[in-house]
Amino acid sequence: MWGKKRNRRQGRYRLLEVDLPVGKARRQRVKVIARWAGSLLGVAALFLGVWYGGAWVMRVGFYENEIFTVKKIDVRVQGIIQPAHLQKMAGVRTGENLFQVDLLRVKRDLELTPLIETAAVERVLPDTLRLRIVERRPIAQVVGYRQQADGKLARQVYWLDARGVVIPPIAPGLTAQKKQPKWLPLIVGIPPAKLLPGRTVDSPALRSALQLVSRYDLSPMAGLAHLRQIDVSDSRTLGVVTWQGARVTLGLNGLDAQLQRWRQIYDLGRQHHRAVATVDLSIKNNLPVRWVQAPARPAGG
Repeated sequence: MWGKKRNRRQGRYRLLEVDLPVGKARRQRVKVIARWAGSLLGVAALFLGVWYGGAWVMRVGFYENEIFTVKKIDVRVQGIIQPAHLQKMAGVRTGENLFQVDLLRVKRDLELTPLIETAAVERVLPDTLRLRIVERRPIAQVVGYRQQADGKLARQVYWLDARGVVIPPIAPGLTAQKKQPKWLPLIVGIPPAKLLPGRTVDSPALRSALQLVSRYDLSPMAGLAHLRQIDVSDSRTLGVVTWQGARVTLGLNGLDAQLQRWRQIYDLGRQHHRAVATVDLSIKNNLPVRWVQAPARPAGG
């Protein structure tokens, strides 16, 4: 009997020795969880404080501050459109808060206008919005036809810049310029369906024609023959007509070398009092040339 009681007491002691560490570990886990929860709550409170505090500072210090009210819109343009019309296109006006103006939106709206190539918009503290506009520079023209409401076709003249972007003519009210724009070479052979303002007309022949127009004033033929019309309907050659009546065929590649050969032929004809009627410069050797009697006052091409 005594032995059994001693065994039960020893068993109870062993249970106590096991239970004490488990309770202590549980309390430690609770403390760790509480510490982490407190840290997370502190971080969340700090984040919310910074967020709402920063928003309050931005609203009071910038967005609702009368110091940053737009008082001047500085518009400078490389072109002929009047600044007042450009400001209207940008959709900005004085009296707005400078920091509430969406600069990306203003830039996008301006550059979506077919007449404008690039636009830069910036804030100048404390009260100025600056717009820098570069208009597209037309180097050639093309004629298309648009169907009117009554079903009739109306003749419409478009311009092309050096990249082949279609530019609608500037409305008279947009510019104070009174004089007529100078003559631009006429491009023919472009499908009318491709003549959409703001879109790029892309074809190898048109790219070559625009390169010809861009380089011509610095070429050996500058001032001797003047480009009147360029036909881009052929996928391999350009058909050029000059104001002097010459018809010149050019290949799409190697324009500089072809212009140099044209100058050599022009000089040869002048020596013999002849002018070029037709010449095919797309052929490298044995160029076919047809001559006409030069007028009393020599004219190129």
